[in-house]
Amino acid sequence: MIIKYTSFSMQKRLLALILLIIFFLTLLCGRLFFLQVICGKSLQAKALSQWLRDVPIDAIRGTITDRNGVVLASDETSYNVYVRPADIENKEAVASVLSRNLGIEYDEVYEKVSKKGVSEISVAKKISHETMQNILKEYCSGIIFAQTSTRHYAYDSLLAQVLGFVSVDGDGQAGLEAYYNKYLKGTNGFSLLESDIKGKTLDTSSTYYIEAIDGLNIELTIDFKIQEAVEKIIAEAQTSTGAKTASAIVMSPKTGEIIATAISPSVNLNDLPRDDVSLLMGRIKNIIVSDAYEPGSTFKVITAAIALNEGLTNEHDYFYCSGSRVVNGVRIHCHRRTGHGSQSLADGLSNSCNCVFMELINRIGLEKFYAYLKLFGLTTGYNLDFPGEARAITMVQNKVTQGDLLRMGFGQSIAVTRLGLATSVCSCINGGELMQPYLAKKISTTDGNILYCKEPVVLNKTVSESVSKTLNKLLENVVSKGGGKRAAVAGHSIAGKTGTAQKNENGAIVQGKYVASFLGYTPADDPEYLVLVTIDEPQGAYYGGVIAAPVAKQIFEKIFEIRMVEANANLEAERKALEANIKVPNLIGKSLTEAVTTLSGLGLQYLVSGEGKKVSSQIAEPDSLAFLGDIVLLIME
Repeated sequence: MIIKYTSFSMQKRLLALILLIIFFLTLLCGRLFFLQVICGKSLQAKALSQWLRDVPIDAIRGTITDRNGVVLASDETSYNVYVRPADIENKEAVASVLSRNLGIEYDEVYEKVSKKGVSEISVAKKISHETMQNILKEYCSGIIFAQTSTRHYAYDSLLAQVLGFVSVDGDGQAGLEAYYNKYLKGTNGFSLLESDIKGKTLDTSSTYYIEAIDGLNIELTIDFKIQEAVEKIIAEAQTSTGAKTASAIVMSPKTGEIIATAISPSVNLNDLPRDDVSLLMGRIKNIIVSDAYEPGSTFKVITAAIALNEGLTNEHDYFYCSGSRVVNGVRIHCHRRTGHGSQSLADGLSNSCNCVFMELINRIGLEKFYAYLKLFGLTTGYNLDFPGEARAITMVQNKVTQGDLLRMGFGQSIAVTRLGLATSVCSCINGGELMQPYLAKKISTTDGNILYCKEPVVLNKTVSESVSKTLNKLLENVVSKGGGKRAAVAGHSIAGKTGTAQKNENGAIVQGKYVASFLGYTPADDPEYLVLVTIDEPQGAYYGGVIAAPVAKQIFEKIFEIRMVEANANLEAERKALEANIKVPNLIGKSLTEAVTTLSGLGLQYLVSGEGKKVSSQIAEPDSLAFLGDIVLLIME
């Protein structure tokens, strides 16, 4: 019996041992399966990170060109400098070489080359090829160069507020560089080296490369030649008028393409004042897109378009201007306080008579007017491919008084962006199609494969074709016979509207601060180019017809020259007959009666500022040349 019990006991122990072994083998296999199959990839990655040391290879940022392939922004090759402390044998020598060539304090470099516990450390970024070559002449082990790039703008300040700029690390910070950053940036690569646990490169190490993927290229709607000409003209206008800013935008009424846009003063994109954020952001801000302003009389084009489209007026309609209109006990003046008398709609546009447009907006009514603001996109925006697009600033509809509504009719008590005004007027003159404005025409790869091509988009139908034809005829009359004569170019058909608006700050009119503007287009009967010029806070003369219209004329002349648009001989003869040929008299020291009599005899109009008995100064200047019907400002003291 005892022997049997012992045999049975041994069998049980053997079975238990076998089961225990099987159990541990199962655990081991399960663990191996978990590590090799489930966690295999992540563990391999951790292992690689421990024995491979990487140096980044920056992707080349995409190029930005104009519509004809002229390069505006591109990347230039530069180099980042790193050191591997574990590979450096003579730390003093390395620190001396780098300090001397990079212009960095010796102690700062020595601290980096002596640092422990790191595989590599950055010493300097974006050095030139020449600097790299100087370092290589005294090369010491442990110094590594990684090819990268530096953003370069081919024409310094050209198109600065549109292109924007990038950070030191190559990320878009403003303008198109920011808006299209994810397409322009690309994907960085790496250079990998094998090293031991201390970070020292192995003698048997091989170098592995993960190539960078370069960014995409963007072709703009901008025409470089026109852009260059407009920038020069606007910079000269800002300087000569002493204005706070001057700006211009050139658009295609048929497609919505932005052909040129300029703002002065500007900023050199290759030498940004990064240490003065306020100055930088002020100079890089695209006021054409992001700032709203009271447009003054240029807005009368929209008021006239609405009234014509609603059948509330026509070109044979007549109005009476007494010089003002009283609403709820408040007198709202026309710019000519003595009045224009009886006049047609064409006369009202040519004379820029406020009373005519007070009557028109009164016929339109508040509800319909606000509906048209939305239809024109002024209060909704246009989804422009650019950051920071603003919309019109309007009063809450149920808070608008009758006086507010009348002022809106001639461009006060409402603020619009320059882009919004230009875009909405484009629809008034092109047959009634509100075209979406845009800046990027194509996006393509470095090998020329086109990934995206922008087609013109119609956002709304605003007015009828017949209204456009009527407006074109009326606005051509403004340039040929009215206040826009200084924008006329001999041999070419140009239409437009002048504007002079007192600035409104914090809800109050600011005396002595004006925005002078001119909005014009050519040809008058089939517009190809629309130009909007604004001059903010000019010193001295401030009438749009006097200082903004001549700027627009220069822009038109350059467009005709660049696009080789030939002059029409018949139109040239007509325009030459309208050249300024009246010599402005010297009226200083004369009484108001004497001054008015003299001006009337010459066929010139006048405005009076002040209540003195004698003329103390005048605008236009004595002996300057004026057109028939031009206005001379008499300042009385």
